[in-house]
Amino acid sequence: MDDTVSIDVGRPETLTDATVQALIRFIATQGLRAGDRLPSERELVARTGVSRLPLREALSVLKGLGIVESRQGRGVFVKQLDLAGLFALLSPLLRAQADLHVSHVMEVRALLEPCIAEQAARNRTEEDVEALSRCVSAMRESLLDRDTFIRHDMAFHQVLARASGNPVFHAIMASITHVLAEVQPMLPDDANYRRQSLSYHSMIRDSVRDRHAMAACEHILAHLREAGERL
Repeated sequence: MDDTVSIDVGRPETLTDATVQALIRFIATQGLRAGDRLPSERELVARTGVSRLPLREALSVLKGLGIVESRQGRGVFVKQLDLAGLFALLSPLLRAQADLHVSHVMEVRALLEPCIAEQAARNRTEEDVEALSRCVSAMRESLLDRDTFIRHDMAFHQVLARASGNPVFHAIMASITHVLAEVQPMLPDDANYRRQSLSYHSMIRDSVRDRHAMAACEHILAHLREAGERL
């Protein structure tokens, strides 16, 4: 990290908003990663040219977003960005304000997830396969508990996106799966639907494990078609 770099705040809507954006740019341009420490409060005041109050408010916003964390007596540190957690926080607002219907999400999934499954079969690690298997097992154990089943179903698709090796896929799926969880109650559902879903997830997991890219693609397409027929 360059200790001489100033932090240009600019002047958007409020000084706090401006400082939030400036700090995010600073973290990005300085290449700070999870575990790296930000400059001290005194240094940040000098670099931004803002007083302590808006600086502290901006840092509180970044903490709320999960971008930084305070460590007692040590300072403020960059956190590992949890996109899934961030989208989980915002998905109820997205559903309410964007007038989302489950069909909108399913349309995007049908275009995106076959590619994800194909890449996951090619790039997955043993840890990815184990994580997918844990999701499948948890789905099997929660067949009679819809909410728990859905939670593990959503986790499966996020693991699959991570297994693709493409962080953009993971970011997109983090938003889609949490929005889908918000609109999922609109879908007709019973234990038989869940058993069918479990069967598809097992086949997807097996294809990814065996590195059968086309089979993984075909199984997830079949799964999404079956789900789409319930709309």
